[in-house]
Amino acid sequence: MDMYKNFDEIAYKARELGPKRVAILFPDDADVMQATAEGMREGLISPALIGEKAHIEAVARKVHLPLGDVEVIDQSDPQKAANLCLDMVMGGKASFVVKGNILTTYLYRALIRATNQLAPDQTPCTLCFHQAPGINKIFVVTDPGVNILPDLPTKKQILANAVQVLRSLGCDTPGIMALAAVHLDGKPSMIADHAEKLKIMAHQGEFGKCTMETGTTLFDFFDGNGFQAETFPEIFLVPNIEAGNILVKAIDHLMGGIRQCVTVGAGLIALTPSRSDGYKARMGNLALGLVLSESSGRN
Repeated sequence: MDMYKNFDEIAYKARELGPKRVAILFPDDADVMQATAEGMREGLISPALIGEKAHIEAVARKVHLPLGDVEVIDQSDPQKAANLCLDMVMGGKASFVVKGNILTTYLYRALIRATNQLAPDQTPCTLCFHQAPGINKIFVVTDPGVNILPDLPTKKQILANAVQVLRSLGCDTPGIMALAAVHLDGKPSMIADHAEKLKIMAHQGEFGKCTMETGTTLFDFFDGNGFQAETFPEIFLVPNIEAGNILVKAIDHLMGGIRQCVTVGAGLIALTPSRSDGYKARMGNLALGLVLSESSGRN
């Protein structure tokens, strides 16, 4: 299987795979509920809606979604609701979790808790999948979500997570760049040291089959003839959460890219779109969730 080149290919595959059982966390938002309704109509999902029942029913009426055959679990506490969603995935009652009208922090905490139960040697991380003009592939930025200032062992776990996910999507030999700027005054950089040590780990086969870029900045993709898209990596490992957020927003707003975010840990999948993402973006996010859950065996 070849790696998907764009989100249209992922959407096409998702239609072949659905419907899958999903847990939708606090879907009391018009865009979330509309995407839920359309996902059901297209045969992508069979949802369980978790949150405040009265709010869920009110928004469902607004988007004309009948709830007669839909499971609604009344839970007003956001952390208990997030924990319940992850418990459903761990128990095989859902393939993945969809974040609705709730702070992502609650879902991160639930995923950290679940990962510690299933695989204490792993760490959850957010993978932002991007499609951008001039780049004929989907690429990933990680981790702009969970880990604020990861140390070297955490970066190793983040990178291992990303490589595993990309490989499950058909990218047998992902290209990787560990982003790290050097100090202008020549002083030693801990971030640059981490990047060099990760390169050594990659060359020693600790991440399996992959290629590690020698450069550590985006300027390394430019030469006298301009941008070289064919050498663009599949994975960008960012040094900290601030750098990750800046890069993701730059791809969105300066490059005109399309983004889909998921957070993974111990084989568990949570769709974590931005609160500003509308109905169309959320439909694309659902499709990615279906494909990822299929490739990871979460059916």
